[in-house]
Order: sequence, then structure tokens, then C-alpha cells
Amino acid sequence: MLSRVLAHLAVSLLTVIAVLVKFVPQSAAQSAWVQADYVEGRLVSATEGVGSSDQLLVAAELKLKAKWKTYWRTPGDAGLPPELDWSGSQNLEHATLSYPAPLRFQLFGLQTYGYENRVVFPIRVKLKSAAATANLKLKLNVLVCSDVCVPQILNLVLSVPAGPATPSDAAHLIQRALNSVPTLSSTAGLSIVRAASVARSGQSELVLDVTSEQPLTALDIIPEIEPFVAFGAPTMSLASDGRSATARFAVAQPLPPGEQLAGRAITLTATDATRAVEFKTTIVDGGAAPASSQLATLAMMLVFAVLGGLILNLMPCVLPVLSVKLLSLVDARDSEVLAVRNKFLATAAGIVTSLLLIAGVLIAVQSAGHAVGWGIQFQQPVFIAVMAVIVTAFACNLWGFFEVALPPALSNWAGGQGEPADTWVSNFITGMFVTVLATPCSAPFVGTAVGFALASGTMMTLAIFAALGIGLALPYLAVAFIPTLVRFLPRPGPWMITLRWILGFALLATAVWLVFVLARQIGWPLALLAALWLALFVAVLALRHYRPTHLSAGAGTAVAVGLALATATLPAFVGDGRSHRATMEAGPIAWTDFDEKQIRSLIAQGKTIFVDVTAEWCITCKANKQLVIYRQPVASKLQSNVVAMRADWTSPDPKITRFLARFGRYGIPMNVVFGPGQPQGLVLPEILTPDSVVEALEKAARRS
Repeated sequence: MLSRVLAHLAVSLLTVIAVLVKFVPQSAAQSAWVQADYVEGRLVSATEGVGSSDQLLVAAELKLKAKWKTYWRTPGDAGLPPELDWSGSQNLEHATLSYPAPLRFQLFGLQTYGYENRVVFPIRVKLKSAAATANLKLKLNVLVCSDVCVPQILNLVLSVPAGPATPSDAAHLIQRALNSVPTLSSTAGLSIVRAASVARSGQSELVLDVTSEQPLTALDIIPEIEPFVAFGAPTMSLASDGRSATARFAVAQPLPPGEQLAGRAITLTATDATRAVEFKTTIVDGGAAPASSQLATLAMMLVFAVLGGLILNLMPCVLPVLSVKLLSLVDARDSEVLAVRNKFLATAAGIVTSLLLIAGVLIAVQSAGHAVGWGIQFQQPVFIAVMAVIVTAFACNLWGFFEVALPPALSNWAGGQGEPADTWVSNFITGMFVTVLATPCSAPFVGTAVGFALASGTMMTLAIFAALGIGLALPYLAVAFIPTLVRFLPRPGPWMITLRWILGFALLATAVWLVFVLARQIGWPLALLAALWLALFVAVLALRHYRPTHLSAGAGTAVAVGLALATATLPAFVGDGRSHRATMEAGPIAWTDFDEKQIRSLIAQGKTIFVDVTAEWCITCKANKQLVIYRQPVASKLQSNVVAMRADWTSPDPKITRFLARFGRYGIPMNVVFGPGQPQGLVLPEILTPDSVVEALEKAARRS
């Protein structure tokens, strides 16, 4: 009975205390707590009054729900920093927010920096009038994240009256927050003595040397650099005495062409237990990784280049040139061994020379600060038109409509080399033609080798492209060194006339494909006009050949040259072809336009993203779609909880070029899958298979 009475008395006493507390006036140094969905916040002042100064120290205190976090000034790979709006405040000139040392969060492979549970942001306020009341109104916009990210808005109001600046109950809270803000001085006994960029396997690596007056226990360093560079988590190497360390940061994605870490300003925030220090320095060039490692990498890339060039012979881009290859082999069947060797060596020389010329052009363009890539010449409508004319002319040549006679000087020079002029020069040009038509295609190993070359120095670029040329020329070199191989072919005969007509139509089909590419760049009306002129070009040459009484050789040649020039130069008068780009083709996949900025937010929502970097001139891209992407089981996978993005590189697009460069790629096709399990992106091989795509989609969708 007595215990029950005491219990009732205790409850009554607590009720009275709660009522009294409710009516006790709140301190002027603290605002009321403002609730949002996943965070609550308030403004507090370090003093009860403004005092006689025009300076005021306040803070924004946030409490987050369990498993939720918010972000630092540099959020990292994802997130947003706090946004402060002081509109409506009175007697406020400006306010400066300080950031306590953040935590590093690693989620789905992303590196982000911020706070969890509770954070206090110290704010130094400059007043317009000293010793006068400060009415502060803060609209605080913060992004809070758990499995999803949600923007939260807190409207905080605090009035600090004129009066003595006696310490408030929040003074200790704010001072502790100030103590956790990284200092710019060396009083913490922690220093970063060097920040260097080291080249390793063609990529940059940030290396930091750290010293400490006391043993390091929980060292972490956060690099900040503009424009933003994504770094992976640091790899720490601690000295035996614990007073020095080396931190290595791999660049998460390759730097854009022409950019490097060395020479750039960087801010480094180092934390170790209770110490937090901020350093501002410039990254120095730390040289390259050990020479043995570099040589091994170069040797491997040279092998990749040779293999990639060899495989290019099997790509659909090179198939139209099979007409020239086949006829060259058949014509050479009964030739002398020396003649066969010279013929195919000339073709191989044309291939290697043209690839070295392409490398030189790419080096020059890259040195001028422009983005480069494999096959980018096909983004230029004038080049497409010129190629359409050349391919059509090759077809007419196979049909016997005309023969090309070399200038006497060139004929005499070539003949002086021990080989008929038309044979030596025409085979060299054939090799160059093979190379030009190969560049819209990518093949296994080609993307890796070209990416490494364009991310390296001039000499490595030339070496890789020379190896690529040797690989592409290997079939010709094989015949050159073993001429007896041609003896296995059938003897020349009347059947070759039929073959010439068939292969001529194959080349004409290539010209039609080029007109389709041109239509995507300059629009269908002008592309159809170009096609009409090409048809007239063929008709004039045929009439000149079969009805010389109706059209003389001179007149026919003049008209044909005029039509060829008109077709080749037509795109030069239509401006930027990107404005004529057609809508995306119909198909089983609901493609959306490529937007790299949306990828991170889609990952945060648990989505899987399939990015297809493609172009109308990329035959391998079209083969991937028709043989893999638009067929089961891939099509159904892309239709379920997968965002399919189409990055159309038919015409130049700097955003797509930079996206390719971040993955060390300079050519297409390129397909990348993003998701909670692969937030940094999983690059698929150039030649897709159903298993590779399905496996990548499932891996990206899987939460780690």
C-alpha cells in the first residue's frame, strides 16, 4: 500500500516538473528544434547577447535519424553540400560556415564524405551594426541519405538581443565543434610534406608523404581538387615507428585527354584520431613507376595492338575491301615470286603508313587541347561524303568504267623502283584504303591498345599504332614472305568478270551505308541530293564507257569530276550536322538520352543503368544491337528495372568523348553497366555476347 502511494506521488511530482519546464522561458541563445522527415535542427548562439562587438558566433546543430547521413563541403563521388540562405535576416552583413572534420563513407564502391548521427556547424556572423539585436533567419537545405537520398529543408530562426555577451549554455557545444574544424596551422604535429603525381600503367596516381610528431593511429586523408577528380580509397603504408606514412590514391577514372595531376593546386584534409589538419599545396611530378613495370606494360600493349589489328580484318568495316584483296590474290597467282612479294609489301606499307599518319594527326589534335578518339574522322560529314565518292569510284573501276593513269613523273619514279607504276602505287593506295575503312570498327584488344596509346606519350602512341598497322597488314605480310600461298587459288579466267561485278555492287552497298550515315548528320533532303549526284556519277561513267559516241571521254570525265566534287563538298555548306540528328530508331528497348549527371542519382534509387555509346557509322555497334541487345534474353533484361541510355557519337559530342576518356577508351562500341553493385561502372567487351551482358546487369543490380 505504501509503495503504491509513493508511486502516485512520484508521478504527480514529474507531471508538475514537466508543466513548469514547459512554461520556463527558453534561452535567447537557442532556437526551437525544427523537425523534418529524417533530420531535425536548430540555431544556437555562443553568447546570450550580442555584446559590444559586430561579431557573433553561432552554430547550426543537426540530429539525424539512425542510418542517415549528410554531406561535407566536398561530398565526394555523390551527394550535395549544405546550402544556406539568410534572406530575411536583420542586422546581418554576411555569415561564414565552418565544417568539422568529416567521416569517409564507402557505399557501393563510392567514396563520400560527411556526418552521421549529429553534427554542429560553427558559423561566424558579421553584423551590420555592433551592439544591436541580430535577428537571424536561416533556410538550411541539406541532402540526407540512407538507402535513398532525400532533400530536407529546415527554416531556423534565432534572435540574439543586444546586451552582455555572457557565455550561453551552448558555448561549450560550439567550442567543441570549432576544435574539430581542421586547422591550417602545424600545431597538431601532423604534416603532409609532399604531394606527387606518379604514372603507373599509363594512369596517374596521387602519392602523399605524411609525417607526425606522435605515432599515427587512424590516419585518413581527403583530397580536394578542381575540376573534380574522383579518387579511390587510399592505400596506407605506415613506417615501423608509426611517425610517417605514404598514402596512395588511384584515380578512379582516367583523366580527360591532355589533363594531368602534376601542377594542379590541391587541398588535403588529414585526420588522425582527434587531430584534423588542412593543407594547401601543388602536386609535383613524381615521375613514373619502375622502368621494368613500364616495359612489361608496353610489351603487353604492343601484343594487344598486333592481335587487335589482325582481328580487324574480320570486322564488317573491312569486308567491302575484300573485293580488292580477292582480286589482288587471284591476279597474283601466276606472277613471279618477287612481283608477288613486292605487291603485298606495298599494300602492307600503305596500311602501316596510314596508321602512323592517323597517329600523328591524333597527337597533334590532342596537343592542341582537343579530345581525340578512334574513328572520329567519321564524325565529319565532309569525310563521309568523300568516302562515299571514293567507294563509288572503286566500284566503277571494278566494273571497268574507267582506268586511272598515273602522272608521267610518278610513273617513271615507280617504274624506276623495279615495279610497274600502277602495281606499286595502286597496292600502296589499297593498303591506305583498307585502313580508312577499318577505323569505324573496333575489335577485341583494339580499344585497350588505343586507349593506352592516347593516354601515353608521343613515342608510345606511335609504337602502338605501328603495331596495330602490322597486325592489320599480317595477311599481306604472310603472302609477301610465303608467296607460294597464292598458288592454292584458282587460275584467272572469265569468271573474274562476274566476280568484279558482284564485288563492285558490294562496294556500292558500302556507299549506300555512308549515305545513311550522312543523313543522320546533315538531314535526309541533302543526303538524298548527294545520293542523286552519286547515281549520276555512275551513270555518266557508264555512258562514257559504253556509248562514247553519245558522250566523249573528255566531256564525260569533266562531268563525272564535277559531280564527285559537288557530292564531296556538299556537307561543307550545311553547318553543324548535329542539329539534323534523327530520332532514335524504333526497337524493343526504350532508350533515353545519355545524361551522365543522372547516373549517380539513379544508382542511389537502386536502378541499373546500361549505357550504349554508339554511332551510325559504327558497324560493330549495329552488329552488337542486332545480334545481342535486341534479342532475348538481353532485351527482356533491359526492359525490367534497367535504364537504357543511348550516347549517340555520330557527330562530335564533347560530353561523350570525356565519358569515353574516363574509362580509358577512345573508340566505340563501348557499353558500360552501372548499378548499386557497380557504381563506378563495369565496361563490357567490344564484341558483346548474351552471357556477358546478362552477367554484367545482374552483377550491377546486386547490392554489396
